[in-house]
Amino acid sequence: MNKMKKIYKIVSLMITGFIVFTSCSDEFIELAPIDSANVSDFYKTESDFEAAIIGVYSNWRNETIHPIMQTEYRADNFTYNMYYGYELAENDLSPNIGDTWWNLFRTLVFPSNMILDKLEQAEGIDPLVADRIAGEALFFRGYAYYYMNLMFGGVPLVTTTISAEEALNTPRSSEEDTWIQAASDFEEAAGLLPPTPSTFGRIDKYAAKGFLARVYMQQKEWGKAVTVLTDIYENSGHELETNWNDMWNIEADKNSKEYMLTSIWSDLFPNNSFATQFLRIEGYSDLQGNFTYKPGLFDSFDANDIRRDSTLGVTESGFDQNNKYDYGKTGNNWTMDVVVLRFADIVTMYAEALSMASGSVQQESLNLINMTRSRAGLLDLTMAEVPDMDAFVEAILAERRAEFIFEGIRFADLKRHDKLLEKLAEIDYNFDNNYLLLPIPQTEIDKMPDVLEQNPGY
Repeated sequence: MNKMKKIYKIVSLMITGFIVFTSCSDEFIELAPIDSANVSDFYKTESDFEAAIIGVYSNWRNETIHPIMQTEYRADNFTYNMYYGYELAENDLSPNIGDTWWNLFRTLVFPSNMILDKLEQAEGIDPLVADRIAGEALFFRGYAYYYMNLMFGGVPLVTTTISAEEALNTPRSSEEDTWIQAASDFEEAAGLLPPTPSTFGRIDKYAAKGFLARVYMQQKEWGKAVTVLTDIYENSGHELETNWNDMWNIEADKNSKEYMLTSIWSDLFPNNSFATQFLRIEGYSDLQGNFTYKPGLFDSFDANDIRRDSTLGVTESGFDQNNKYDYGKTGNNWTMDVVVLRFADIVTMYAEALSMASGSVQQESLNLINMTRSRAGLLDLTMAEVPDMDAFVEAILAERRAEFIFEGIRFADLKRHDKLLEKLAEIDYNFDNNYLLLPIPQTEIDKMPDVLEQNPGY
């Protein structure tokens, strides 16, 4: 492929990614597509920018599925005998297995950069509206860099709209610099966003801070994480749902104080069959889901943990309901949204960060862990049961595994504690350090053979 064809292909991808939606009513989620506007004529009015950012929300909604659908395979939770699930779990990777994640440049980074650049030139936009839209765009860009860094370990950092020529000559940045960029985006977003969402499904200050905490946790910047998590814990107004099973229904989906960020599917796609991909549902033997448990997952739960039967089913084979995604079922279809961030994540990250920052097990950490354990029907952990930091790391990893199964958390948790290969080896999945990262898609390497460096082992 000659250089001009390469440039044309990148421009085509960028244009394809910039799909604009506008609101057809007062409801944020009721979106109707309009034609892609000429950039020179668009981005003039407040409604232009609202339409543009809603377009990015639409892209983001689809991207919130991938952490659930892919990172669980890469950890010690699930495998599958078909498609990308097998590839990811067994490390039998096709050259472009990472396309899903690299595509975040097109779906989130490029349109967010365009909005941010055009906002700087816009006139007559309400400053509060401009700040909110900028904050949302920064969140989406940070979200993209968070996940691309987690999966690839350093990617090209693009923070403004660039030409196709510049895109072809932008090398990968380091993993450290990519974390720094993601943290900067989330921090700036938090400073611009309102403390509560203006409409259900919108991103607010504390959702951005939650992801900022996630970045700090992956960097092992425990002290910084403590500062951010303390603010969320004390000031966000979010709290744990009292009863675990009360969270997984249509009413709680929209109203629970535990939900901090949700991607909206129910009102846009009320007859989706998304939940059928989460296990084989009893009574519908023809609806085979995408997950098979890896060895030890069922037994990793305490027998008294209500979360086991609620999410894995009541038999070891796991062919029963998964309450996190099965609610709202009508016939063979489900009506539910996808939770992106829950307050339980804040509580357990806070517990982890407090002890990791101190270098010793803190009673406050155990108190926080016991909040989610108690709700799950388990006895409180005591200092005698968690005598040192090795025991604490095992305890927090176990608690977060039980709490967030099917929510795409486990892979990042194991990576930041350098436990991923160890936990996989315990169940006879033996890999070397190359497993920690996915390969850069070969199609991208082919476009930029002298610029884009492949990950080791691929």
